[in-house]
Amino acid sequence: MATTKSKDSKRLAQCIKCKHSTLKQWMENPIIAICHIRHERFVAACDRQCTFFELSGNPNPEITHYDEYEEEENF
Repeated sequence: MATTKSKDSKRLAQCIKCKHSTLKQWMENPIIAICHIRHERFVAACDRQCTFFELSGNPNPEITHYDEYEEEENF
């Protein structure tokens, strides 16, 4: 029989509310979260399971807006 992880190991969360993300938006596209732990990009407002989620506590997180695409950045 397969074992399952406890419910606490992964939480349903949104990156836009996580303290480990930097938020960016290009033109009118969805907001993107750059995760400082996983070093990956995610759509910030989508529900996803994450073991690293920690609530930022900021009701109005800072979002950097861009009018055009920039060269690929290292994060």
